[in-house]
Amino acid sequence: MKKLKLGFLTVLGNEENHSEKMGGVFEAAANNNAGIIRFAARVHYEDYNMFNLELHNLYNVIDAQKLDGLMFLGWMPGIVGKFFDDFLKRFSYMPVVSLGANYDNVPNVYADPEKSLTQLMSHLIDVHGYKKIVFVPPCYPDIRMDIYSRIMREHGFFEEDLLISYDDLKDIPLQDRMKRVLSILFDERKVEADAIFVMFDTDAQTLFQELHSRGIRVPADIAVVSNEDSEFANYSLPPLTVVTFPWRDVGYYGCKKIIQIIRNEKTEHTTGLSGKLIVRNSCGCLSNSVTLSKIEDRQEIAASAGAADYKDMLRFSDQIRKAFPSSQLDIEKLLYSLIEDFEGLTTTRFFEEFEKQLQDTINRSPYRGSIDEVEDIIYFLRNLVIPYIAPRSKDVVLFDDILLKSTVILKEKFVSIIGYDNIEMNAINQELHFLSQGLSGTFSTKKLASVLEDNLHKLRIPSCCVYLSREKSFSEFSLLLNYTDNARIASDDAKAGTGCLSDEFVEKHPRLLCQLLHIEDEYLGFVVFEPLLFDARIYERLSLHISSSLKSAILMEKLSEEISLRKEKELQLMHNANYDSLTDLYNRRFFIKTIHYILDRAVRYPEKKLNFYLVFIDFDDFKQVNDNFGHDVGDLLIIEISKKFKNLIRRYSYHIPEEIIDDGENGMSEAVFRLGGDEFTAIVAGISMDEMKVLASELINTVKSPYLIEGHEIRISCSLGISIYPDHSDDADQLIKYADMAMYQAKMTKDMCCFYENSGCS
Repeated sequence: MKKLKLGFLTVLGNEENHSEKMGGVFEAAANNNAGIIRFAARVHYEDYNMFNLELHNLYNVIDAQKLDGLMFLGWMPGIVGKFFDDFLKRFSYMPVVSLGANYDNVPNVYADPEKSLTQLMSHLIDVHGYKKIVFVPPCYPDIRMDIYSRIMREHGFFEEDLLISYDDLKDIPLQDRMKRVLSILFDERKVEADAIFVMFDTDAQTLFQELHSRGIRVPADIAVVSNEDSEFANYSLPPLTVVTFPWRDVGYYGCKKIIQIIRNEKTEHTTGLSGKLIVRNSCGCLSNSVTLSKIEDRQEIAASAGAADYKDMLRFSDQIRKAFPSSQLDIEKLLYSLIEDFEGLTTTRFFEEFEKQLQDTINRSPYRGSIDEVEDIIYFLRNLVIPYIAPRSKDVVLFDDILLKSTVILKEKFVSIIGYDNIEMNAINQELHFLSQGLSGTFSTKKLASVLEDNLHKLRIPSCCVYLSREKSFSEFSLLLNYTDNARIASDDAKAGTGCLSDEFVEKHPRLLCQLLHIEDEYLGFVVFEPLLFDARIYERLSLHISSSLKSAILMEKLSEEISLRKEKELQLMHNANYDSLTDLYNRRFFIKTIHYILDRAVRYPEKKLNFYLVFIDFDDFKQVNDNFGHDVGDLLIIEISKKFKNLIRRYSYHIPEEIIDDGENGMSEAVFRLGGDEFTAIVAGISMDEMKVLASELINTVKSPYLIEGHEIRISCSLGISIYPDHSDDADQLIKYADMAMYQAKMTKDMCCFYENSGCS
């Protein structure tokens, strides 16, 4: 049977949840002989009614792939609302399925909030006795507000003042929603609330911040709960009580549904899945645990237990399957192993089988959610087995031992996943950092392709295709890079086409990620990755690096063409080769030239006993400035800080002689450079180690000063890494590497300086 070629259209997201959903889609595709291309676009949830150019350009790429069917994120801005009919019309030539939202006119798999929200509200009301529960709605209307209102009315607790409406938050930026919510509740309505129920992880984060700024403690003064589980929810202080969204299951069953539709198999129009309540500390509970069903009274159990026919426990399989329909555990094998333990009075058979299946589960889906589901199944099994064996005390003791060993291995695997993820992501982030440096120094698209070829394997990416747009309509593309199975495949770069991935390629590489390459509204092409790691954040960051370098490379190529046509631009281009266009500091190329010049002179004139410090400077979390205030504000901030760098370093800077400045002008003498983005370097000479430490402290403190730019007050910090010539090395590349390594070490803590020698911090 020919492998199906399916698309999955979703948002670019930084949360683990998006990776879980993607993992569910991939797993279902693998089980049903289908290939998946995930298409992702950057959208903003406050912009539901705004036209999204990125999304519409992505539609052209989707059209080109000749898919058999398309899944889409059901609540995706730019699709839902007033654009929905146009979206369905655009892709009417193939089956579509909504993942996450219930539509009458589109087959769908969605998270049915009825059961899970009822659990959460019952916990707040029945366990904690809360009556004044505030509801904060999502950005787009759905039925959760109706469920909240019905439950509050049933208990006689409903008050209009406790309900934040959609209109109350209309046109409020996402980062300002909670500030507005608290202003409405406490300043305008004077509400005394017991708990606040929010929909999003981002809302919960900003709510914690806003409550803290008002001196309100969680949960001592007010409880906070959320309708979204996340890394923040698990590790926040206090950890957040949530109703989970069944991310993986929605992805899995959505993919399974569209395959059934394509193959004309019987399937329901709508599939509703339930999340679960996870009780943590933010609601006022003292422990961090998943709520479990209570076991009935032991006297009733004893009366109904009957004889010890252990094989009768096999009937529990159907109940477990019904409660956990998407689980990949072999329940029958686990039950047989448990029966063997009971019959042989051992505790090893079940544990060995359970440990094997747990590892298989992690190999298929290496996420926290997978461990959580397995833990839920174990406790569900406990609640089935304990009533059955209650009259036989030896069986209860034995089963408790089995459960103890099983929960211990669960916790060990959970910690291992978190630890391994951190180690893996640290390694990947370091490789991304080095790759970004390599890409920033490319001045041609061919060089860019070569840098990617040399580095993709370090990011666990076995295949990658980069397509360049040939026209503004974004429908014709040329293939810049075809990197397949860890090797570059020769291709005709100049040949224009639709940018369609061949059926043969998808057949061999059935899990692919596709996203556009662009800087702001300048669309350059698209990239396709074959992922070995399922953390979507890796590929988003890499795409940003490629986009930035690609824009620079295309620009430089155009400038080079103009050089051959217009002689009068020669001096300007020479100047651009030395100077950074944004800050007018020297750039990376001139930095490399300068340091080689300095070391060459040091060899030629050893009697001068040259000594200098190579200082690398990088802003901490600069991406947040661009994300929160825009790239224009980020550029203005870079300009402001670069002026301060130059003024502070001027007294201590190595003096650059005019003989190496080849731009035909009188260049500046300070050895201060912008390498690209928010990375700077400087060459400091003629001062002692103590004076260098003082200068480093001045640089760090100066950057921390608040900046008022375009009406925004911005605060930022920087990290410094320093290598010393000749103490650390007399080789230029080694000095650069050591300074960069020291800076990377400093950025692990942030807002500090590290010297390479012993990674000591000052």
